[in-house]
Amino acid sequence: MVFAGWILAQRFPANGVATFSFPFDGRSPWFNPFQPGERVTSPGKQPDGWTGQRILQEPVYGSARVPGAYDSVDVAFDIRAKSQPLAELGLLRDEASFAFEIKPLWSEALTKGWHPVSIGDRRGFVRDGFADSELLTDDFEKLMVWQASTSEPLLSDKTGLWKTFDISLRGGHDFQVVPVNGTIDFKFLIQDVNRSRDPKNTAAFRLTHGDDVLYTESVSLSGVIDTRMSEPVEKNIRINNLAPGVYKLSFVADDDFFIRSVSTQNRHWVIGPRLYVGDTVGYRATSTPLLVYTNSIHAVADTFHNEGMQTVSIGSAKTNIDKTHTPFVLSRLPEERAGWVQLAAGKGNVRVIGDGFFALDRDASFLPRPRRLTVDANPAGEGITAILTPYSAPTELGDGWYRVTTSYALHDTSDLKFSLALPNIFTRGGTFDIRAATIAYRRPALSPDQFMQTLRREVSAIVNRLW
Repeated sequence: MVFAGWILAQRFPANGVATFSFPFDGRSPWFNPFQPGERVTSPGKQPDGWTGQRILQEPVYGSARVPGAYDSVDVAFDIRAKSQPLAELGLLRDEASFAFEIKPLWSEALTKGWHPVSIGDRRGFVRDGFADSELLTDDFEKLMVWQASTSEPLLSDKTGLWKTFDISLRGGHDFQVVPVNGTIDFKFLIQDVNRSRDPKNTAAFRLTHGDDVLYTESVSLSGVIDTRMSEPVEKNIRINNLAPGVYKLSFVADDDFFIRSVSTQNRHWVIGPRLYVGDTVGYRATSTPLLVYTNSIHAVADTFHNEGMQTVSIGSAKTNIDKTHTPFVLSRLPEERAGWVQLAAGKGNVRVIGDGFFALDRDASFLPRPRRLTVDANPAGEGITAILTPYSAPTELGDGWYRVTTSYALHDTSDLKFSLALPNIFTRGGTFDIRAATIAYRRPALSPDQFMQTLRREVSAIVNRLW
């Protein structure tokens, strides 16, 4: 009876919280350590004397067992980061698309010189010596975001001017656009090169404003079994009667689709944070150089072809891409960290991920939102006074160890699958150590009514698992 009562208390905690704390040695039934094995050490006693798991490359994946029907989960790790300034944890939300909900987990930059602030529904950090009200600033030059969103500026232009840009954008891209007299008007020249994909020859354009989807239209360029390069096709996107604001026009496609040119009458529009200028093989004999303007201070560039190895510049700073499939860091010189500068790669065929945005025309540049906090950022040194983020300040444990925590809502009782992102950890020669974990599952405290509701949820979960 005592054992049965203990089991019942574990399954139905009176306060609604089921907490499991354990050393990260691979023996807990509640969390499977991170994999694959070539990117991590075996969990357990490590050569330098501590017990846990060391992560050397990224991304890595782990999973947690859910003990029943709960509404949310708090995940805490005791970590030590060496030469790894930032970490993010993702919870798998969609198996089919392998989509994760990403949350901030660790930032070395915010451990000293910043304090947490909450004002209304805004959470984040403000630099020591500045008023807490800095978190409410609408000056995007002084504000950063980290897995958070801001209210978009209410912008609108009165007159338009048609311009055409020869660019060869490869794969999906996001265009941030200000309407002209309530209209967004673009013409895209699109081509499907049919190189490596299963025969799925559709892409789509989607217009969103905040969380609202205003327009979606698919694009089909060739037959479903056609493996030849399609002819370029012009696609017109015109949406009217839009209120002032900033709208995101997304081209949703894999890397077999190219946007060969962009024409628009909209005066202010930028691309980002991804900009991929692809090759022109089979389209024309000469390559498309990359020459744009950016407010990004830090970016990462890579190429997948030998033809893309080259020197890339951001302002006066230069980086030589001399390997394929390898990220190279681009950072502006300290004296050039204000405003917009040129980003150039004469051979094109390069992918760039920035902490800001890219403009094909200097006159089209504007700031739809603040820059993102990235692994290479130095917020204080870059004039930032506030960072909008759901990140929770870590607890210092001594000897370089910290306890970091993040939380997720739970939608079902499936086991949880996590992705741990440690940007550039391998190229930086960094390590990320985990020696202990605590997982707390939460739901309302038990009452007679709540007990019956919870019991029904538990029975339903068991049936779903068996089915």
